[in-house]
Amino acid sequence: MFTGRKLPLTLAFVVLIGLAFGASCNGFFVDPVLTSISVGPNDQNLEVNDTLQMSARGTYDDGSTKNITGSVLWSSSDSTVASINKSGLVTGVSAPGSTTISASLDTISNTATVNVVLTGVTAITISPAGPVNVQQGGSQDFTCTATVTGQANPIDVTAQVTWSTSDTTNTDITNGENPALFTVNSGTASEQVTVTAKYSVGSTNFSDTVTVNVTQ
Repeated sequence: MFTGRKLPLTLAFVVLIGLAFGASCNGFFVDPVLTSISVGPNDQNLEVNDTLQMSARGTYDDGSTKNITGSVLWSSSDSTVASINKSGLVTGVSAPGSTTISASLDTISNTATVNVVLTGVTAITISPAGPVNVQQGGSQDFTCTATVTGQANPIDVTAQVTWSTSDTTNTDITNGENPALFTVNSGTASEQVTVTAKYSVGSTNFSDTVTVNVTQ
């Protein structure tokens, strides 16, 4: 049986125990720590004055993920090619060109590439036109230009086209560089290889090919 004096003391003791328990529990429930950020879409083509919404998703040390598009700090490595606002909306400024879009939060960051492409393209052309002879272990520089409506001279898009080779085992070609470097492994047997350049404007794709004769 509780007396009038013992009841307040007991209640106070219960409250203190509850507070202590709550404080100890809070120590176990800490906020998850951001470990990485994924940024997308990557390697997208964008016309001048068009826009592209970027997104950022964070991964945390407890395995959870979260959309943090509105929380990260957005930036463009070349705002003369494409700019980006604080919400992650990219705007094409000038073409042709590529820029690196960065998203950062605290000390964590990641990037994606946006390519601003020409409008009014009617064709692209690889130079030299070929057929080109390249010896085993040798290399060849290639460039690519775009014919654009209203432009008197072709425009260099070497660094913006997607280069590929029909023999990915024995030959290779660089992307994102000007000129594009085609190389042949030493010891490669004599063969005929096709080098292709592709350029996309919206849903329209342009391509050109050149033949390379690998010689001994």
